[in-house]
Amino acid sequence: MHIFLSYSSRYRDQADDICCRLQALGHEVFFDHEDLPAGISFDDLIRQAIESADLFIFLVSPEAVEQGRYTRTELKLAQRKWPTPHWHVLPVMIAPTPFDAIPAYLRSLTLLQPEGNLTAEVVMEVEDRVRAHGAPPAGPADTATDARDEAHTPKDAAEGGYRSLSFRFSGDETRGFAVHMGPGGAQSPPPALALDPAQVESALWAHATPIAGAARRGTPGAPPSRLPSGADARKIGQTLYEALFDSIRGEQLREQLRTLDPQRGDGLRFIIDTTEAPALARLPWEFLYSPRDDDFLFADRLKPVVRWLDVDAPPPSLAVAPPLRMLMAVAAPADRPELAVGTELAHLDSALAELAAAGVLETTRLEHASLEKLDAAMLEHQPHVLHFIGHGDCVDDDGVLLLESDHPGGPAEAIAGRRLAVLLRNYRSHLRLVFLNSCMGAASAQGDPFGGVAQSLIRRGIPAVIAMQFPIPDDAAVALARHFYRYLAAGQPVDAALSSARAFLYARGFPVEWGAPALHMRSPDGRLFDLKQPHLPPTAAAPQTMAPPAATAPAPAPSPVAPRSTSRLWLVGGIVVALAGASIAAWLLMSPASEDTGGEPVSHPPDIAPPPPPPPPMVEPPVKTPAERAQASIDAVISDLENNQLARAEATLGTLLDAEDPAVQATLRGPSYGTLLDALDQAIDRADASGNALEAERLSALLSRLSPDEPVMVPDTPALPPPAALTAILKQLDTGDADGAITQLETLSDTTVQEWNTSLSDDTHQALVTSVANAASDALRIGNQALAERAIAQLRRIEPSVDWRIDPPEAAAPPDDRLYRVRRGDTLWGLSQRFLGDGRQWPVFMENHNARVSVGRGGDLITHPDKLTVGQRLHLPERYDPLGRAIYEYRVMPGDTLSGIAWRVYGDASLWPILARDNAATISHPDRLFVGQTLTLRPTPGDD
Repeated sequence: MHIFLSYSSRYRDQADDICCRLQALGHEVFFDHEDLPAGISFDDLIRQAIESADLFIFLVSPEAVEQGRYTRTELKLAQRKWPTPHWHVLPVMIAPTPFDAIPAYLRSLTLLQPEGNLTAEVVMEVEDRVRAHGAPPAGPADTATDARDEAHTPKDAAEGGYRSLSFRFSGDETRGFAVHMGPGGAQSPPPALALDPAQVESALWAHATPIAGAARRGTPGAPPSRLPSGADARKIGQTLYEALFDSIRGEQLREQLRTLDPQRGDGLRFIIDTTEAPALARLPWEFLYSPRDDDFLFADRLKPVVRWLDVDAPPPSLAVAPPLRMLMAVAAPADRPELAVGTELAHLDSALAELAAAGVLETTRLEHASLEKLDAAMLEHQPHVLHFIGHGDCVDDDGVLLLESDHPGGPAEAIAGRRLAVLLRNYRSHLRLVFLNSCMGAASAQGDPFGGVAQSLIRRGIPAVIAMQFPIPDDAAVALARHFYRYLAAGQPVDAALSSARAFLYARGFPVEWGAPALHMRSPDGRLFDLKQPHLPPTAAAPQTMAPPAATAPAPAPSPVAPRSTSRLWLVGGIVVALAGASIAAWLLMSPASEDTGGEPVSHPPDIAPPPPPPPPMVEPPVKTPAERAQASIDAVISDLENNQLARAEATLGTLLDAEDPAVQATLRGPSYGTLLDALDQAIDRADASGNALEAERLSALLSRLSPDEPVMVPDTPALPPPAALTAILKQLDTGDADGAITQLETLSDTTVQEWNTSLSDDTHQALVTSVANAASDALRIGNQALAERAIAQLRRIEPSVDWRIDPPEAAAPPDDRLYRVRRGDTLWGLSQRFLGDGRQWPVFMENHNARVSVGRGGDLITHPDKLTVGQRLHLPERYDPLGRAIYEYRVMPGDTLSGIAWRVYGDASLWPILARDNAATISHPDRLFVGQTLTLRPTPGDD
């Protein structure tokens, strides 16, 4: 069993003793971080070790559970792997620790409190868990398989496979078209194809409508971006279907489809080869529609479609040394429509998070991609996948991408696909897939089969390219990328993953957009990344492997191994391959009871019992009592939060919180309480990271209602929505227009304000009071005494129970004590994104701040990373310019404006011209900011 041992350094000797005893029993234990392997960081090592572990042992002590300790980080990683820990997490009380100080995740488990010898009792508990739950036995390294890869590989795909059926087209409009069908595209004589490509293409666009919202087509003077109608797409799909299936081999084609067995994962890959008929490459074969089945063929994972072009080059070598490297290149020229870049990047991070956490994938972002920067990034990072986010078009039958200028703020640079292909072919040794999430990347030239961007890349030896054959809205492009990588991460071949993503887009309500992506590929089986050793084929298992352990020779006793070296062996080897025993056992269990061996069935010898069948799946008991129903709902909420089904999770949790039944409230704070709180915390982080402030605020409200120090309030009547005037005032306060908001409040009569004070919900009223109080505080901080006095006057009206007054201004802080005041909606993740460029750096942000507070430089300690308070004073991370002056580096987030940034940092939106002046080299126009753009800010606006 693979075991991770988490402990405080004060108890290292006890941990070392436990490690040695467990290793002597044949377990692989990771507990030491000395002698790190070359090329891997401590953080990565810990994350990979926990991800590979079967059992996580946490030695509980006051030091181990203290906030800020690395043991808390290790515990958080374990919680992410096992949201419901069951037997995988073993907390051991090694030193007396107050129960309230123990994290809720561990409190939900039974703590092992040794009464005698600590090591002996831990070893006994581990052995009990091995016997009760089992663990895959260690096997030879050369036959190992990765258990995580097994989990990512669909069962049906592993058992079945994809057959390929090629359609090789030839001819032109003058001579007519023919199609060669078969496994290799060979057939004699080829049937004629009753198809007029010009007529089909014209019918597709007959009722096209303009695209609502941003599209990724940005060439000046280009025709307006339009989408075909859903009815026309279906009609054209039927035309293409009939052209293929009404040929002389149509019945044979239908028979091929009828033989597919979804339960076994049998798939049929359709290969469309238009090398000799470029006019047919312009047709949307992805829309192939069967009227008899009322179904689009290629919106099915088991029926992927691939565009093929014959090139004079050998098939690509697909072996890839892990981790898989991915470069996300973003080009958002200042003179082109703005795209939802931040949203797409956040979705990609979410879709790839599991692979990144497992050490299987590394991602690098290239912002403001110019041709020179792209080439430098390709050279430095040598990515296997290039994901491009930006604009594209097809101009004069030539596909182009729009990159940024090498000069900040300069106009977009259009680069033809042919030129880009010449550059990228220099990286064929490692580049496997290019995903062009831009418009028209797969559009074909009229008479040239290699005229588009995707086609040019294929011609120059890139194994696979995904690109759009017509413009699509920005939201559809974002959704496509997110779900394609989600399915690819689940182990599907690239063509099947794209078909799965198409199906999801169609189900999501994109009736035409789902057919825009086209896959050009030169890999015969759709697998571009050979990251692991092959699984053992069934024929490699000799019959004697079915004998139980009793019939085999006893295994030799394990030889003593130094603790440090043993723990390294399983970790480094386990990143890519795990043990083979689980794979062999799984095959044996799936094998039939008898096989054909010369006509005689094979049976087990009478004196040897067959391997025991796997234990039956656990069946939940019937849900009857209110507590049981509540627990089922809580489990559903946790699952929905983890799978980003936030609307459903909010509705269910809100119903539970509003319930008056004491049993429901008790269950809410029962064994799953800690898991629920952490799931909410992580959902808030994800919402904030994606720029969805409203979602984060709603989730934060639910989290506060679950807080143990606040009773759950059950309203007698539903709260009324806030008046429109109040909504407008709150919006003005949120965007930094304090003067406008106070003016609006001053126009309200005392009667109206009194009605608000009695009718508004507590949350809404408190939001108003807090926002006006912040406005008064900010006005004082920048010396606007008049505005502060006006705000105080309004506070006395909306909250008369408080003695509001203006205190003398604080003494000016020394230059090193410039402090940021927390705003409503701020989180450590969001602040780290803005001022460090990465939300995952929040521990660095918190450590830097608390260190300054502890040496008397002002500010308020962060005692809990998830609970910042409005008005709390924080030290922001500083940098220094060439003149030695302190500065902040601010990363632009979705929705940011210069005035909003000025209000957020300085408390005064009117200071935005200072930001514009200080960043004149990178801001071409005050209204044109780009997500991810880095701005230089002075710690105080008056600094020179």
